[in-house]
Amino acid sequence: MKKTRQVMSLGLAVCLAGAAPFGAFAASPEFARTAEEWERLRDNVLEYGEIEDLIAEYNATVQTNQMSLNEFKREYGNTKDDVSQKYRDMAEEIYSNLSYPDSDDPTYGMAVASVLMAEIQADNLVKQADDNLEDSEIIYLNYKQAEKTLVTVAQTNMIGYQKGLLEIQTAEIAREQARTALNSAQTKAAVGMATQVDVLNAQEALMTAERNVESARAGLENLRQKLQVMLGWQYNAAPKIQPVPSADVNRISIMNPQTDLEKALENNYALQVNKKKLANATDSATRESLNKTIADNEQKIASALVSGYQNVLTAKLSYDQAAAELQLEQRNLQSLETQFNQGNASKNQMESQQQTVRMKELALQAADLNLFQTMETYDWSVNGLASVS
Repeated sequence: MKKTRQVMSLGLAVCLAGAAPFGAFAASPEFARTAEEWERLRDNVLEYGEIEDLIAEYNATVQTNQMSLNEFKREYGNTKDDVSQKYRDMAEEIYSNLSYPDSDDPTYGMAVASVLMAEIQADNLVKQADDNLEDSEIIYLNYKQAEKTLVTVAQTNMIGYQKGLLEIQTAEIAREQARTALNSAQTKAAVGMATQVDVLNAQEALMTAERNVESARAGLENLRQKLQVMLGWQYNAAPKIQPVPSADVNRISIMNPQTDLEKALENNYALQVNKKKLANATDSATRESLNKTIADNEQKIASALVSGYQNVLTAKLSYDQAAAELQLEQRNLQSLETQFNQGNASKNQMESQQQTVRMKELALQAADLNLFQTMETYDWSVNGLASVS
């Protein structure tokens, strides 16, 4: 089954129609990728590693921004001087059409107000021309930052989807535990070892556990729809969502906020924009302000790397703790199995410990996802998205 896309190509729908019989129109022309690459993007399988390409080709916001960039270049040109001149041309056109009405005109008041408003608009355009620092490269960098930010959002949503699957399993185990507790309470109440209040409390706990399962399922479905719409599927499609890769702890050994800083500064989109504005600025006060902003950006990028690295180390500690807790409960289960075989432990005790082990397995998987996500966040800080706000 192929993907049913919801967005159209940037003016390429006609020329790509033959190449995309199932209606999956991308932002890039067919020759931009190999046939194998297109096939991978157009199948009905979602893999974590293809998110960045899916956003680039099929995300509606990215396509709209690309059209806006093309329109900007057509209307205003590429350089700062081109843009400023366009503002001046627009102002000049307004000035040349200004004409004050005769004082005896019955609509004199309204006409004068209209002329004054047009004159203010022209004056504002002249001021925009004088103050302008933007060019097409700055627009491009801002849109590229938005695109990469959407990639991180989609990655977070896919990781969240995997966490949601674990949450459902955890909620289902909790529901089974609540059902077992209710059966126990009912059994004890029948022989006078528990009260009706105990039974009612157990019933309420089971109902709460059942609601938690349904809530987890509903949350997962909402996240699934959000994720696949971002990547070009219809909300009601059913792509096969593959598991997120396991965290590779070897990545941590090559992370270094000090040595990674140079690359992070070079790649940062916001910093590139401010440096481009500085290059375009001629006013001394504006240049001074931008120099201060750039220095502040650089400090915040450095801080973001340190913070991101610490988050990775913290997530690694949590992962190690989850692994240790699982090993402990597995040993407890082995010991309990021996006791059970010897007749020194009950079936309920065995089932309870098995559930405990399963919960610890799910907790370890969640810790693995958290570790993977913190490493991804650190890498994005190096690759241009460290926050400067």
